[in-house]
Amino acid sequence: MKIKLSLIMIIASLAMASFLIYMAIFQNTLLGQYAAILSFVLMLMIIGVIFAKFEESEISSKEVALIGILGAITAASRIPFAALPNIKPCTFLIIVTGLVFGALAGAMVGSMTAAISNIFFGQGPWTAWEMVAWSMVGIVAGYLGQRMKSISVKDIVLLGIILGMAYNTLMDFSSWVTFYRADPNLFVPTFVVGLPFGALHITGNVIFALILGKPVLTMFQRFKRRTKISYDAPGHNLKEAVP
Repeated sequence: MKIKLSLIMIIASLAMASFLIYMAIFQNTLLGQYAAILSFVLMLMIIGVIFAKFEESEISSKEVALIGILGAITAASRIPFAALPNIKPCTFLIIVTGLVFGALAGAMVGSMTAAISNIFFGQGPWTAWEMVAWSMVGIVAGYLGQRMKSISVKDIVLLGIILGMAYNTLMDFSSWVTFYRADPNLFVPTFVVGLPFGALHITGNVIFALILGKPVLTMFQRFKRRTKISYDAPGHNLKEAVP
């Protein structure tokens, strides 16, 4: 029986997470010394799970190309807003991607957004955390999108608030682990300092959703129809859906 790479990466991620929990409980002082590198390795393992799942998926070449294009566009959309503190359309675009194209596409676009855009903004240990955080946004939006009969701008606004808060919380946690060595005395101050930036992020998500939500959603849904592939049962012939 062939073991999937994604399963191996999942087991490795769970093992690393369990090891970190053990150190947090029984070796707190030692964890402070190695928290940054160990958590960074865990983030890389989680990213490995996402990419392995993508590699094992059976999506068409058109869908692969579209995901790559959406990732590049989302990453590029971050650059014009570089002067504005934490106000970027990336989270909004990743949410719409997940809602329309599914969890895997949302995760891939989310991870690529951080990896590509940080070529401009600067790479560092925060890149892996951003890749995981934005992937989380795409995954949650994707699973919700599969269960929604219709998607509205209100849904995008609500997700922009909730997932924006989740993204900010994870990134504040990454700062506490990476730069402050998981010092218990700095846990609350780290999150308090991050509140203004989190508020700006959420505000930006809402503004982008209200202004661009409907046209972007319509455009993405049209892209999905044009790239959808179906199979005829008798001859297994490919049919490309055209609007």
